Amino acid sequence: MLASRFHWRLLVSTIVILMAAAFVVPRFVRPPDIQENRVLAERPAWPKRLQDIAAFRKAADPYVADRFPIRPYLIGLLNRARMLLGVSGSPRVIVGRQGWLFFDDGTHLGSARADPPMTGPEIRAWLLFMAGRTELLQARGIPYLVVAAPVKETVYPRFGPAWYPGPSGRRATIALPKLVEAAQIGQVLYLHPTIAAATARGEKTYSLHDTHWTGYGAYAGYAALMRKLHGMGITDGPRPITDFEMGAGDLVHAPRDLALMLGVASFVDIDFPHIHDPRAEAKVRITYLTSRQDWTAPQIMDTGEVGKPVLLMTRDSFSNELVPLLLSHFSRIILTHNQDGAWRDDLIDQFKPDLVILEVVEQGLRVSMGDGPPASVAATARIDHALGVAMAADGAVVPGLKPPTPQVLAAMIGARPTPNCNLESARLTPGLKGEATLMVSGWLSELGARITAPEGLARLQGPGIDLAAPIRVDGSRPDVAKVFNNPNGEPSGFLDTYFIAGLPPGSYRATVYRRAPGGWIACVGKQALVAP
Repeated sequence: MLASRFHWRLLVSTIVILMAAAFVVPRFVRPPDIQENRVLAERPAWPKRLQDIAAFRKAADPYVADRFPIRPYLIGLLNRARMLLGVSGSPRVIVGRQGWLFFDDGTHLGSARADPPMTGPEIRAWLLFMAGRTELLQARGIPYLVVAAPVKETVYPRFGPAWYPGPSGRRATIALPKLVEAAQIGQVLYLHPTIAAATARGEKTYSLHDTHWTGYGAYAGYAALMRKLHGMGITDGPRPITDFEMGAGDLVHAPRDLALMLGVASFVDIDFPHIHDPRAEAKVRITYLTSRQDWTAPQIMDTGEVGKPVLLMTRDSFSNELVPLLLSHFSRIILTHNQDGAWRDDLIDQFKPDLVILEVVEQGLRVSMGDGPPASVAATARIDHALGVAMAADGAVVPGLKPPTPQVLAAMIGARPTPNCNLESARLTPGLKGEATLMVSGWLSELGARITAPEGLARLQGPGIDLAAPIRVDGSRPDVAKVFNNPNGEPSGFLDTYFIAGLPPGSYRATVYRRAPGGWIACVGKQALVAP
């Protein structure tokens, strides 16, 4: 009985002490810095009727949880303890080795691992937009340059989590520049080699607790960029690092976004060296182009430099350490954030720059070519030829249509045509030297009680030609499921692009196949495809 009474007294006393501490501690101890990247729950309105009480109670729970006075302290301390054990307290942060933090965009370092890989249609569309932008600017005498900053897991792979195998040699930032060069459709500068070299020399190019490169990483990127522009005859070369001022920067507001997401920024040592050009920065006059005046807002930086070129740069947050290094090389820099569009033909028309740069971090490169002018017929042919050559080399860029094996041929011959499909688009595009690409898209479903397999076959038949290759037929098509009132119709979409090594002139037909319970089913294209 005494033990039971003591137990309850201890429990009540502990609760009272904790509740008192929740209100007393914030008065004397500064809360840890935290940045949750979400809107905290708002105070719910008081109920006016009896039936409003249930909704009020439901809304009050998240409000009380979000506004509990010592909540930031608890989050910070808990996540710091987790971090020491190699566990993250945020879905946006990955804890690596020796206290290194990495940003997770939902793909678990996918851009470095080439996962998911770019599909054939994605690659071809990206190259076409790249060519279209380059050609439009070339017609106006303006060079176009894409600059890709590496993510830090490609520069410091040894500090990644145990499950991270290191960067893939097939990632988009390696494949795309090679294809751009092969097709002669523009200039892409991937800064990984020069920053990796600086890192190998012992320079701290990235920090433990932030996503972005440090001043040393930005300087290595700046030097590579200016050497590129100097080689293009646009600007002078890079200035030596001794021309700039080096320091730790503002330690209170130092870049530490990953530590802030975890709420541990106040419990770790922030080391983020900056490199600035105070003399050049003092001469800058900024004019904002909209009512916004944050760093992401469209703006003009007049540098006070006379007789130097005008730069228009669409950018992301990696530019914050880079732009101060560029000031002495340009008379005017027009800046706009990629969130407002990576292609700003309106600003090109308005300011008539001498140079246009797209600066983008590695994972953003594959999504940075979603708009722009169309490519010319000649550029399109060069692109398809470059894709064909790359495919012939290793098959990793675009899959190829090849003569089917006897087993595959027998399956296709025995397939029965089905009305439960639509080969919505099929297009043959000739290359430069007899090769071609085939693009197919649509849907094909069993519409049965279950789904037999997500894999299928794409086939092209014509004069003396019978070629095939695997294709996925489980792309999301909720419209199909809705029309047929069958949820198994949803995973039925297909979309892919194939390279053909040699295609004689003539008329062709495309067919897509899928395995079904009673054997293979076939979706025959209705339109004839003509190769000139």
